[in-house]
Amino acid sequence: MTRAAVIGLGRIASTWDEERTKYDGWQLPHAHIGCMTAVPEIEIVGLSDTWTEQRDAARAKWGIDALFEDYREMLDRTRPEIVSICTSMKPRKDILLDIANNNYGIKAIWSEKPLTYSLADADEVIQAFRNANIALAVNCTHRWRDSFLQAREMIDDGLIGDVLHVDGNLACNLSHNGSHLITRLTTFTDAPVAWVAGEAESDEAVSSDDDFPGNGYFVCENGVRGQFRGMHTGALDLTYDITGTEGMIRFTDDSRVADLWRMENGLPGQPGTQPVRHFFRPSHEPRAAGVNTLYDLIHCIETGSDPKCTGEDAREALEVAIAVRESHRQGGGRIDLPIADRSQGIVSREVLVSELPRAILRQREGMSAAEWKAFQSKNRTQGTKET
Repeated sequence: MTRAAVIGLGRIASTWDEERTKYDGWQLPHAHIGCMTAVPEIEIVGLSDTWTEQRDAARAKWGIDALFEDYREMLDRTRPEIVSICTSMKPRKDILLDIANNNYGIKAIWSEKPLTYSLADADEVIQAFRNANIALAVNCTHRWRDSFLQAREMIDDGLIGDVLHVDGNLACNLSHNGSHLITRLTTFTDAPVAWVAGEAESDEAVSSDDDFPGNGYFVCENGVRGQFRGMHTGALDLTYDITGTEGMIRFTDDSRVADLWRMENGLPGQPGTQPVRHFFRPSHEPRAAGVNTLYDLIHCIETGSDPKCTGEDAREALEVAIAVRESHRQGGGRIDLPIADRSQGIVSREVLVSELPRAILRQREGMSAAEWKAFQSKNRTQGTKET
C-alpha cells in the first residue's frame, strides 16, 4: 500500500464533487480525497488543515480520524509517500519548500495550481524538488484526462501528422484557471515556448500584479504555434483544437466531446482527399483524471520518471501568463522567454476572492452546492472580492 496524506481540506480536496449536477458530465471523483479513496493501492494516513471547520467537515464526510492542525506534525507522525497540497497559493510555496528541504520520507507531491506567485519562487521550488528527488505533479487536470491521454497517443501514432498549431478557449484569469488553459495546449507542442504576444481587457486590468483575463499568441522552439482566449469566449468556451499536417483533433464541451478529423480519400467523384470525422472511442480503462494522476505518481515513484504535468510545466504556464501582461503593457509586442526578471509574478484569483477558504465562505453565506456553482460561474473572471 502507498501511504497518502492531504494538506488543506477545502473544496478541491474534499467537497468539489458535491457541486456536480446530474447531467453535467464530469467523471467523478475529482476532489483529491475522493480520488485517493478510489485507488485500492492507496491508504490515507492523515488529513491536515488549520481551520477547525474544515477538519470537522472532513471527518464527517470521509470518516477519517487522523486529523491534524499542523501539517508538519502529520508528516512526522504518519510518514506518507504521496502528499496532496490543496491550500491556496499564499502558503503553498513555504509548504513545498519545507517538504523538499526536510526528510519526511515523501516521494511524490500532487500540488494544486498555480504552483507559486512568482517565477523566482517557482524556480526555487522546482530546484529543491529536483535536489530532493521528489516527483512534483501540478494539478492541471486535463493532462491526466482520458480524452487528452488518447489524443496524445493519436498524435504519437501519427494520426494527424506533424502538429502545426494549438488553440484553446476558456473564460478565465490567466494565473488561476489560466494554468489549466495554457497547459492543455502545451500538452501537445513538444517544445518549450520561445516567445509570447498578448493583450488584456484594459490597461487597468494589468496595472498591478493581480490576476486578469487575457488573450495570447505563442511560438514554440520547434515552430509550433498556439493561441488562447481567456477573455469572454461566448460559444467557443471550453473548446480546444490541435491541428496537424494530415488532420486535427477537436475538443468541445471541455473535452467531454472529442473528434478526430483526418484527410482521407473522398467519395466517388470527389477530387483529392477530404476531411473525415471520427469519434473518439471510450478508454479501455475509463478513470477520472485525478485517479489517473495518482496512478501516474505511483508509476513515478517506482520508475523515477516525471509526472504528466511537472513543476516546469506549471512554471511555463505562469511565465506565458506574465508575458501576456508584459506584452500588453508594452503595446502588444513580442516577449521572449525565459523572462529575465524572475521576481515578476501574478496574485492568483483565489487569493483575491477571500481570505476565507471557499468551502467556509460558501457555508457562511448559506449557499447550496448548486447556488455556489452558479455564483462561481457568474463571477469567475472577476477579480473583485466575493462576499
